[in-house]
Amino acid sequence: MLDQREVSEDSGEERLFSWRRIKIAVLGSLAAIVIGLVVVSLYTGVSPMETLFGRQKVESPDLGKQAYTKGTDFFIGIIKGEGVTPKRIKVYYIEQAGGQMIEVAKERVEVRESSKPAAGGK
Repeated sequence: MLDQREVSEDSGEERLFSWRRIKIAVLGSLAAIVIGLVVVSLYTGVSPMETLFGRQKVESPDLGKQAYTKGTDFFIGIIKGEGVTPKRIKVYYIEQAGGQMIEVAKERVEVRESSKPAAGGK
């Protein structure tokens, strides 16, 4: 008579939680994560490590300073941040007098110190 083990080995069927199936599931999951990180990094332009762990934001020395147009010295507003547009142009995020935020290319902006009067002085 045939033993039950011999019948299951000969039929070619695998158990539901065999080591082979578990190994394939784990390796497939890891491959999907790696491919996802690479695709996101190519799309956003940052490295996979920055995507995973974030990157430290370096604050610009121009934050809080006044922005004027180059050439005409027209006051634009206060610089609240800086960044890069989808067209890879470096910009300042500027808050205008009414509270509106605009982005202006860095090459068109002249940065000046705030000319606030000293507290307690005449």
